[in-house]
Amino acid sequence: MASAAARERFARKNEAAELRRAFDTLDSKRDGRLDAEELGRLLVKLSHRARKAEVEDMIWEVDEDCDQALTWPEFQAMYQRCRNDQTGYEPRRLFNVVQFVMNAPNGRATVTLEDAMQIMYLRYGRQLLDSQLEAVFGTADLNAGKTLTLSEFLACLHASQVQQLNSRITAKTYKAPPPVPAKRRAA
Repeated sequence: MASAAARERFARKNEAAELRRAFDTLDSKRDGRLDAEELGRLLVKLSHRARKAEVEDMIWEVDEDCDQALTWPEFQAMYQRCRNDQTGYEPRRLFNVVQFVMNAPNGRATVTLEDAMQIMYLRYGRQLLDSQLEAVFGTADLNAGKTLTLSEFLACLHASQVQQLNSRITAKTYKAPPPVPAKRRAA
């Protein structure tokens, strides 16, 4: 039986191959650059309605050299930043689309719970896997046969991320503990 570290290495290697496949799927012009036109075409193919400005913003949020397109290194950097983000403040709109494409084998327009398990495991870890699958799919039962379209997948992830951000302690929500009464000095 493989160790947990070996399973993790295999999953990460598989994740890298899936990420490359997702980039190649999105890069329909085969020019090594992902632009808003290509992303928009994929969203239409997956029956997701998005305004042109929204699609352009998805690229702009992560376009490091401001050339209105993402190269493979920029795409990888976006993915790694979002995957490793502990704060929840990293722009995730394109990341979430990429996660869907990685989970939907053979260009399907839906993802199943089983399709999503590996990526969700890498994203949230073993301890949070079931709770995150429940949040996104409404169940963690592999036999449920639950599938989601891209629009449903994005809506569920958005709601989960908003809930995560709202549950954080901020300067506005922090409540300091009551002061400890000073001990009376012995006279």
